[in-house]
Amino acid sequence: MKNIYVFIVLFISVIQNAQSTEVDASVLIRYENETDQINLVPRKRIRAIAAIGITSKLNDTWSFTAQARTGLKNKQNVPAITLYQKTDQAKGDKDVYISRLYAKATFEKMTVFIGKIPWKTEQVTDLFWDRHLSPIGVHLDYNLGTEQSFKFSTFKPLDGAKNTIGHMSIIQYQKKVSTTFGLFTLSPWFVDYKGEENATFAKKDTQFDNQFVRFSMALKQGEWQLGTDIGSSIKNTPVAFNEEFSGQKSSYAVELKYGGLKNIGNSLIQLKYLHVERFSVITEFAQNASSRFATSNFKGWDLRIRHKLTKKLWVGGRLSRTKRLIGNPEQSVRFRLETKYTF
Repeated sequence: MKNIYVFIVLFISVIQNAQSTEVDASVLIRYENETDQINLVPRKRIRAIAAIGITSKLNDTWSFTAQARTGLKNKQNVPAITLYQKTDQAKGDKDVYISRLYAKATFEKMTVFIGKIPWKTEQVTDLFWDRHLSPIGVHLDYNLGTEQSFKFSTFKPLDGAKNTIGHMSIIQYQKKVSTTFGLFTLSPWFVDYKGEENATFAKKDTQFDNQFVRFSMALKQGEWQLGTDIGSSIKNTPVAFNEEFSGQKSSYAVELKYGGLKNIGNSLIQLKYLHVERFSVITEFAQNASSRFATSNFKGWDLRIRHKLTKKLWVGGRLSRTKRLIGNPEQSVRFRLETKYTF
């Protein structure tokens, strides 16, 4: 992590000598109501996610980006802080931390990201990786021409605010094909994760090696898009869990989407179904937007609707219903009302 602090000093120097600098900021306010649990008590609260970022362009090749965000700095896939809690649960910490800090180099056919980088491979949903997590490493996009690209990432996921746990590498090929049915985007990808013992915060399955073969596909026709993310682990279930979770290595998500939020008055509707077996993802890093109690070993529906009121403001709602696949029974209905303003 010492390299990150060196990078901060370098970034400040870059801003002073940049060709141009842009600042972006946003605030999301959300009401959450979670009910219909078996072993958990209902939860009602008002939460907020605030972020501010700055991007400095040094020249036609290099730019540098930094972002600070609210959330739990030792569990960065929880970006929200609680403003008001109606039910009787702990409110949690209210942290602000550096959520992204990276350099970007753009060449004729290649783009490279280095540092604490956002997730840059292409998927229809966040089933496999929660995009609020920004690991430390390198991502490369290479344009192969004729609507083809190659993507490669190698990075260390975070274990809290200061440390990392394990190492992940990803190779993805993407091809776009125009047909009479619409535009197909086809994205096969392979993931290799080297586990590491003794995590302090990110303890859910990060100690195990795992490998995954995955495939993302989307068909877009006008305002409509139908997409899917499917995949499976190609490693054996860890011996300690073989009896209970033997063969639980596959996952899929199907999403039907309509519209967008490009212009004032636009609406975006997303309906998806998820089925995520225990070792089909790395539990610690998988998306947690749909389910209160799990990021793996669950199935359920998720409906999200947003409407753009002004150039900088949208309002929306989200309803998720999930259920555990194997083990102690649990389920949840999560209802949200939310609005986001971008400065």
